This record gives sequence, C-alpha cells and structure tokens, in this order.
Amino acid sequence: MRKFAIALLCAILSLNFYGALAENESVCHLQDPLNQCGGFCLSVLTPVLNHMTIPQDQKNYSDANKANEVLVRQYTMEKQVAALEEKQSHFEINQRNLTERQVDLEGKLTALQEALSRLEVKVKYLGFQPIGSRYFYIENYSEKSWSAASKTCRQMGGHLADIWDEAELTAVQGNLEKDTHYWLGITDLSQNMAFTSMASGKEAPFFKWAANRPTKLDNYNCVFLYNGEMYDYPCSYSFKFICQTEEGDN
Repeated sequence: MRKFAIALLCAILSLNFYGALAENESVCHLQDPLNQCGGFCLSVLTPVLNHMTIPQDQKNYSDANKANEVLVRQYTMEKQVAALEEKQSHFEINQRNLTERQVDLEGKLTALQEALSRLEVKVKYLGFQPIGSRYFYIENYSEKSWSAASKTCRQMGGHLADIWDEAELTAVQGNLEKDTHYWLGITDLSQNMAFTSMASGKEAPFFKWAANRPTKLDNYNCVFLYNGEMYDYPCSYSFKFICQTEEGDN
C-alpha cells in the first residue's frame, strides 16, 4: 500500500515536472520517475503516510492497552481467588482439627464424669462393692431380724437387696459364705403369696425358689438366700443380710 502510494504520487509529480519541462527545456527529463525522484517523493509522502497510519497505530495501541489492562485485572483476580482458596483450605483444616479436638475433649470429659460418678457412689455407700452391674453390701458378721436388717440398709442409703437375674445371682453368690442364710429385700407382708421387692414396691424381678418353696404358711413372709436358692421364712429370725444401692455401676 505504501509503495503504491509512493508510485502514484511520483507519477503525478512526474507528469507535472514533464509539463513544466515542456515549457522550460532547460530542466532535464525524468527517464525513471519512480527511482529518480524516490527520495523527493518519500520526503513529500512521509507526512501524508504518517497521517494515514497514525490513527490505525493509535487504535492498535489503545486496543493493546485495553487488552493489557484486562490481562492485568484477570491476573490480579486469579491471585486473589487463589489466596482466598488457600485461606479457605487452612480454615477448613483448622476447623477439622478443632472438631476432632472437641470430640476428644468431650470423650475425656464423659470418662471423667463417669469416674467421678462411680467415686461418689463409693463414698456415699461406704462399704458397698461393685458386683455385676450394681453395688452391694454383704453383712458377714452380725445377724439381725428381717425388719432390723432392712432398717440398717436404709440407714446406709440403700435397701435390702433383690436379685435381677440368674447372672447377678451367680455373681452375688460368689461373694457369700457357704451354708449361710442372708436376708433379701423380698416379702409378701402386704399380701400373702405376692412377693414384692422392698426397693421398687413391685413384684420381685427374679426368683429361684428351693424345692417346695414358697410355702403357704401365713408367718413365712420374708425371703432369705441360702446356697444360691430362695426360701420364705418367718421375718423374726436373725440372719446375715445383703443390701443394695439404687445406683448402678454404669
């Protein structure tokens, strides 16, 4: 395009020069106008060409600047997003660590509370021992009537014991003297042949009667344990006894 403009202008100038030379034969004729007036034409054309190209150059420069600005903004935003993502990642890691720490502390707190609860029971019921899932006091020295034994257990913070099931009976029996009578907290004093638990006021949860027991005698209202079996007997007799707490060892 630039060369074409130069050639065109040179041709025009050559024609003018040729016309002038026709009038003034003292000026030389141009044999090769394009090459002979190249420098002159270029000096004349340069301002014109510059004027023609500057707007396009300015437009390209402006577009380039805008493109650069967009790239800079995009790069800045990407860095900011990356920084935010990194902060979020650190926050999530810290949050997980805090959650795990909280769970660990809650577990330790629960364990401490359970240990404290067991200690309180031991202090409150001094002399009681854990047997199975509950605490029992076994009187292996003095003998008392059923009512006196019941009173002693209440003064200690418990009740004459009942038995929950076969497993508990076996565990308790393992702590008793052989061939020895132990009062239990089971009686039918309120209603004949309806043996209830002193601790709950309801029917006793478990029975393991000896052969031919219980009897139908009106004065056989209290129950003792002997070598792992239960007998009904008059409450006035003096036997050793077993107390229980209301709290379990759970």
